[in-house]
Amino acid sequence: MKTKRRILILSVLALAVIATPLSARLGGSGASVSFLTMGGGARPIAMGCAYTALADGPDALFWNPAGIARMDRIAGSFGQAILFAGMLEENLALVVPLSELDAIGFQVLAHLSGPIEITTYEHQHGTDNYYTANNYAVGVSYGRKMTEKFSAGITFKVIDLTLHRVAAWGFALDVGATYNVGIRDLRLGFVVQHFGPDMTYKGEGLIFNTNKDTLQTEDIPSTYKSEPFHMPFTFAGGAAIDLVEGPPSRLTMTADFAHISDQPAKGAIGLEYGLNETLFLRLGLGLNTAPELGGEEDNTSVDAATIVREVLSNRNSRGPSAGLGVKIPIGSYEVGVDYSFEWHWYLAPVHRASLGIAF
Repeated sequence: MKTKRRILILSVLALAVIATPLSARLGGSGASVSFLTMGGGARPIAMGCAYTALADGPDALFWNPAGIARMDRIAGSFGQAILFAGMLEENLALVVPLSELDAIGFQVLAHLSGPIEITTYEHQHGTDNYYTANNYAVGVSYGRKMTEKFSAGITFKVIDLTLHRVAAWGFALDVGATYNVGIRDLRLGFVVQHFGPDMTYKGEGLIFNTNKDTLQTEDIPSTYKSEPFHMPFTFAGGAAIDLVEGPPSRLTMTADFAHISDQPAKGAIGLEYGLNETLFLRLGLGLNTAPELGGEEDNTSVDAATIVREVLSNRNSRGPSAGLGVKIPIGSYEVGVDYSFEWHWYLAPVHRASLGIAF
């Protein structure tokens, strides 16, 4: 048994070593399915997405499946974010411990456009016909404590993209691990996410007729061919440490480095202050490792606002974030409510709320 555990641990660590250069080679500018990289849960977003090592509770399913291995009670959560142009993002998560060593989890992530009115050149103000662009990911996760300090987890998810009269489906894997160093509850973590085959669109929206000419007696049924597009393969590694261990106060700092295949590598720092593990205040800040500030051949001046925007940019062009949380014990249950505010440099800020229950 010990030999098998050592082999598995070494395999997970080896995956972490090769994942960083692999993330630079896969995906590229053609990566899509970007809603997968938005994550889920108000708490991780409020901490700047620096959640790879801290990952616990149902939200861990969206960031690092190894985190569910440490859970000792059934817990679920539901979250919703109000995005740009009236779009919504919703996430549902449930974790069920199987024993003291392992747990299973279920997740649903949805990106919903709502009804969008169809316009044409002749009817630029609308046709009274509507379509939707909805994306879904449904996954199942398994996490296990390999030792007292080391945990590993894996997620398998099915993805469905629907855009008017075309659709695409595929699948992807997440693999993650956490390690508790044991000094001031210092935790290390890494995760490889959204590893799967390319996807292509299919459906009646790609079918058309080639008009007949003088050599044809009737129209020829034809189909447009959808170009394959890549998954947003992601590697993230991070650390979490309790600067103040309490009680009654706890102050935890987290730091993450994330590379999404179609984005520059980004860093992030998060803080969470907890009072009696009941009231929480959270802050997050992104750190762009490759800001675009112009070069020698670029004669345009760079103002202070541009520098701040480029340097303090998180994954998916997120800016600074903040949030609040509260946990309320009700008998044998524990109810939690979390809120996050995330600034975006080019679009409207995003508000997100989560409701969780453990029993």
